[in-house]
Amino acid sequence: MGIIAAIVATIICAVFYVRMCKREIPEPISFKRAAIPVALGVLAVFINMPLSIGSLAAIAAVFGKLSDVIPSLVLRSLVASFFMAGFTEEFVKMLMFLIVIRVCKPKNVYEYGLLCAGVGFGFTGLEDAVDGIQNPVSSVVRVFFFGMHLMFGLIMGLEMGLAKYSKKNGTGGSVKHTILAMAVPVLWHTIFDASTIANAAFNAEDEAVQMIGVVVALVVCAVSIALQFVLLIQYKKNTEKLCAMSVVDEEPVGGHFRRADGGAEA
Repeated sequence: MGIIAAIVATIICAVFYVRMCKREIPEPISFKRAAIPVALGVLAVFINMPLSIGSLAAIAAVFGKLSDVIPSLVLRSLVASFFMAGFTEEFVKMLMFLIVIRVCKPKNVYEYGLLCAGVGFGFTGLEDAVDGIQNPVSSVVRVFFFGMHLMFGLIMGLEMGLAKYSKKNGTGGSVKHTILAMAVPVLWHTIFDASTIANAAFNAEDEAVQMIGVVVALVVCAVSIALQFVLLIQYKKNTEKLCAMSVVDEEPVGGHFRRADGGAEA
C-alpha cells in the first residue's frame, strides 16, 4: 500500500511538473534540462539522510535527549523538525539547485522557479518511496501533500530568480529575495513537521494537550494543502510575466544577441 501511494504521489507531481514545463513562453525548455534537476533531487535524498540523522545524533551527544533539555512541547517539536527536515532538507536542495543554475543557466524568473521545483519533484519521488516501505499508512496520507517539496522548491527558485533579476536591473531587493529563498521553505517546512510527524503533544500524558496537538495538526495540514494549489495556480497565472523577466544580460552583436555567458542567440 505504501509503495502504491508513493507511486500515485509521484505521478501526480510529474503531471504538474510536465505541465509547468510546457507552459513556458515562447517555448518549453528541453527534456534534458528539465530532467537534470529531477535527478539531482533524487540525489539530495541520499545526501540528506545521513545529514539529518547525524544532526540529531550530534545534538543528543552534546545536550542529551530533547525531552530532558527542552521541557516545552512546542519548542521541542520545532527543534526536532528543524534539524530532522526543515533546515537539512532545504539546505541540501538549495545546494542541488545551485548546481542546476550552473549547469542549466535559467534565462528568466519562470525557469528559476521551474528548475527548482524539479529538484523538489525528484526529492518527493524517492522520499515517498522510502517512507512507503517504512510507514505504509502515513505514506497514504502523504499523497495529499504530493506538492509540498515541489512547492518549497518553487518558492526557493522564484525568490532566487527575483534576486537575480533585481541585481541585473539594479532595482534593489536582491539580498531580501536571497534570504527569503531559504528562509520561507525552511520556516514552512519546520512548522509543518513540528505540527504533524514531530508533534510532541501527541505523546503527552494530558489528553487535553493531545487534543490541542491534533487540532493544530489538522489546521496546518488544511492550510498547507490549500497553499499547494494557490501557489501553483498563481505560478500558472503569472507565466507570461515571469517568462518576460529575463535574467540574462544581452547585447546586440552583428544582428544577434550575445548573452553574458558567451553564447549567441538569434
